[in-house]
Amino acid sequence: MSIPSRSAAVRRRRSLAQTVLRDLAETGHTTVPSWWEPEIHREFGGLDGFLAELSRQWWTACAAHLDALIELGAGDPERAWADVAEQLPHLRRVLDAYAGEPALAEAERRHYEVLRRTARRETRRAA
Repeated sequence: MSIPSRSAAVRRRRSLAQTVLRDLAETGHTTVPSWWEPEIHREFGGLDGFLAELSRQWWTACAAHLDALIELGAGDPERAWADVAEQLPHLRRVLDAYAGEPALAEAERRHYEVLRRTARRETRRAA
C-alpha cells in the first residue's frame, strides 16, 4: 500500500480548488453549491479547509505581487491588493462572500500579518 506524498495532496487540493472556482465563475455563484460539498468534505474535511486553501492562494498571490512592487520601489499593499483582485476577481468575490466565516477570518488574520511584515521591508538595492 502506497502512502500519498504531501506534495501530491497539495497538488490534488490546489487542483480541486481551481476546478471549483472555475465552476463558480461559470455559474456566477460566489458560494459553494451543494453539489461540491461531498468532494470538498472528502478533500478538505469541510468548507473551513476549502476556504483556508482559497485564502492561502489569495495571500500567496498578494505577497508575490507586493514583493515585485517592493523590488520596483513601489511597495504599496493597497495597490498589490487591487492588482491581484483584478487578476483573480472570482477568487476575491468568493472570499468576500464568506468573510464572516470564523475559519476564514483566522486564515485572513494570519496572512494579513505576513503581508504587513512584508510591506515594512526595505526596498532591496541592486548589487
